[in-house]
Amino acid sequence: MRWRFLALWLFLVSGAIWLTILLSFALFPLFVHLDHLQDVAGMGMGKLYHNYVQLMGYLHLPWETHLHMSDFPVSVHGARHFRDVKHLFLLDIAICIVTGPIAVRFLAKLRRVKERYRLVRPFQIGAVAPLVLGALMSLNFDAVFVAFHKIMFRNNDWLFNPVTDPIILVLPEDFFLACFALALAAFEALMVWGIVTGRRDARGL
Repeated sequence: MRWRFLALWLFLVSGAIWLTILLSFALFPLFVHLDHLQDVAGMGMGKLYHNYVQLMGYLHLPWETHLHMSDFPVSVHGARHFRDVKHLFLLDIAICIVTGPIAVRFLAKLRRVKERYRLVRPFQIGAVAPLVLGALMSLNFDAVFVAFHKIMFRNNDWLFNPVTDPIILVLPEDFFLACFALALAAFEALMVWGIVTGRRDARGL
């Protein structure tokens, strides 16, 4: 039972992250408009989005070993940081794919025997995390963003120089804030779903 719960948690966390990464394809054009990134970059929406897709393609595809964006040069430090990000992306996707079948079968079994009430307490605890992180982000997102990078990366390559890595100019902080918020909202929604369905089973509905 414990290893199935572990697989479930890994699936939910990695799934919420992967979903956010995929939804960023829709978020990016919105922030191009909101932050007037066309004026910042001196190029149209089509070109900006094409470069974003090139970046995300590199980060997603294991066989893409060289980052190339048509209109943005990449420094050695920038390339190294994106390579580290790529490794994290691929790790997240691998965890989601591997744990997915185990988690789905586990949830199906709990549903079949009406024992989803087992999810209530751990999901209530899990639901606290997005609220705490969301509160911290609302108070000082910059501090949270810096702390995240110091935890996840072993170097300071993420401190981009806009002269040598101008891509950072079209990846504004509020875009990353929206992505973080979306990931937290997705995870919170999963926690609420587990609590609601678990209580339903507890009532014998």
